Amino acid sequence: MKLALHCKTHEGKNETWVYDNVLNEVYDGDGKLVDLTRDERLKAYAMLKEQEGKPGYSNSKSKDLWDLRIQLGLKCNMSCKYCAQSDRENERWVSSPKDVPVFIEKLRASGIKVHGVIELWGGEPFVYWKTLQKLVPELRKLYPKVRFAIITNGTLIDEEKIAFCETYGISLTFSHDGHGYRLRGVDPLDDPKMVDMWRLAFSKLPCSINCVLSPANTDVDAIADFFKVKLGDIHLNFEGVMTHVGVQDSELMFTDEQMLALQKNIFKALTREGWDKFPALTGECDRLLKTLVKRKRLDKRAVKCMMNQENNAAVNLKGDFLSCHDHCTEEGCVGDILSPEKVDLSKHFKPWSTREKCRKCLVLPMCRGACPQIEGLARTLTCKNEFAYHFAVFQAVFRLLFGLTLESYEPLEDPHD
Repeated sequence: MKLALHCKTHEGKNETWVYDNVLNEVYDGDGKLVDLTRDERLKAYAMLKEQEGKPGYSNSKSKDLWDLRIQLGLKCNMSCKYCAQSDRENERWVSSPKDVPVFIEKLRASGIKVHGVIELWGGEPFVYWKTLQKLVPELRKLYPKVRFAIITNGTLIDEEKIAFCETYGISLTFSHDGHGYRLRGVDPLDDPKMVDMWRLAFSKLPCSINCVLSPANTDVDAIADFFKVKLGDIHLNFEGVMTHVGVQDSELMFTDEQMLALQKNIFKALTREGWDKFPALTGECDRLLKTLVKRKRLDKRAVKCMMNQENNAAVNLKGDFLSCHDHCTEEGCVGDILSPEKVDLSKHFKPWSTREKCRKCLVLPMCRGACPQIEGLARTLTCKNEFAYHFAVFQAVFRLLFGLTLESYEPLEDPHD
């Protein structure tokens, strides 16, 4: 859809530009299409080539996977208030070491190849420590060149687990929200011994921090400074802004003041000198710039998580394909690992193109409709958060590209109907 962008110049003059959020075309105040490939600052983006044979969106799965997510179960030693899995407490099945031999045999019989990464998920994966000890060596035999990754809250990490990860080439991503940790519970980094353990992990393994932006931590500079003090120079990634599960808890609701503070802090971080302090925000900007320079048309089937691409898949240790690693109860099972071509995601993934509100949204190419499996109040609240986060990024990029302050927008006609 074409959107009218109401802007101000440095001198305070009003201008109206136009942006097509599907074709990713920008028209200046005179109605002329802006060709960003001619911008000397953007040569690197203009020269980027599209990946050949790039996998498309599909309701089924391929036997050639890039990303395989193995869900061990939803058990966790914490109760984070905004956990994306908190509405699936009545899980009927969790893994045990006894499941490993049958799972490995099914995986071997399936002929599935993995070329990128195998991610091990919970709940908290290290709650399933005995299962991991049996599973990981067998996976490494099957996939000797693949990268392994575990996303953990870090509260159960110790020298034995670090040594195990080092032996089998496992990277760790620690979920931590910096100074806003209170929405998760007791901060493990309040314990000096745990700080030392995390520092040890960072010294021996590929590690990073995954931080969720929430009402408790709207200052991205303060987040970066927190980890600098606690852990030194580490890779800080923003998972993004908090996704709601429909829980009406006042602590989980951004006030207008908190939302504005978050947007101002992101805008400030991106429009001052250098982006090195915030690799995740840099990544958001890079993707947007590439999209605008290449005028990359947004696929009607695109979703935020990309889990409906044929080369991304999630499974449990029973050998079921899952719609997503977070949706691992019976209703989330979409097929059997022995028959990837028979997987059916059609009932689970509702793309942006079927949502009227998404089609009229400025940040559609960045958000891509948020989580495709949430509805109702959870979607309403999540949409508000996603828009604020991505609008700040879009506004900063627009300012840097054109020297204009984007103040508001409104939809025009939709030529893509």
